[in-house]
Amino acid sequence: MAPPTQAASVLPAPSRRRVPRPAPRPARHAARRRKTFATHSARVAQAVVALPDSGAVKGLSRTRTWIVVIAILLTGLVAVNLVAVSFGTQASRNLTQTQALERRNAILESTGIAAVSVPEVREGATEMGMVSPDPTMVRFVEHSPEDIAAAAQRLAAEGG
Repeated sequence: MAPPTQAASVLPAPSRRRVPRPAPRPARHAARRRKTFATHSARVAQAVVALPDSGAVKGLSRTRTWIVVIAILLTGLVAVNLVAVSFGTQASRNLTQTQALERRNAILESTGIAAVSVPEVREGATEMGMVSPDPTMVRFVEHSPEDIAAAAQRLAAEGG
């Protein structure tokens, strides 16, 4: 190897200034989540595929305990089905009750409207001494803020 030259030893030292780095960008969580989900899915798939060959399943299938496990699983399945059927039955009862209430409300509304029909209201008003105005005499009353204040004072004086 050749000895270093005099020029190489005279060169200035490299600059020690730090170059500013760009600000870190936010992590791409969606990509990481996808990768994590894919990794977990692959692990679960491997576990499910390897399950029949596991020692626990082989040992369990050779004993009478397997019958108990299947019986418990079937009992759970039947219980879930019973709950689903009971929810359906309750929904049917609720629908029937709602329809009955709607029919009853319609009947009550129709009897209420008949009780307050126009002829009966006019008859009741006549008995109280009221008269029906001539349709040409009906007009809108204009008011001012002073009218409102005077009405308020009259109501306050009457205790209303």
